[in-house]
Amino acid sequence: DWDILALQEPHINQMKNTTSTRRFHVVYPSTRYTSPESKSRAVTLISTAINSNSWSQLPFPSPDVVVIQLVGPFGRCTIFNIY
Repeated sequence: DWDILALQEPHINQMKNTTSTRRFHVVYPSTRYTSPESKSRAVTLISTAINSNSWSQLPFPSPDVVVIQLVGPFGRCTIFNIY
């Protein structure tokens, strides 16, 4: 079982979305809505088993990077998914 998946070059459909099961939250680059003409080449999937209050997306000015930060008793863990 995997809790976080960092994908590069995911399939993007005509609606500019990728597909996933209900078991994951799909996190696109933070530029997705500010630069819709840019194709996302990195997507991060986060298991719904991870409390959504324990992670957040951090903004990054590139359509090829997704940054998330997890917070818990361990402190902070920042994950960069870079194409």
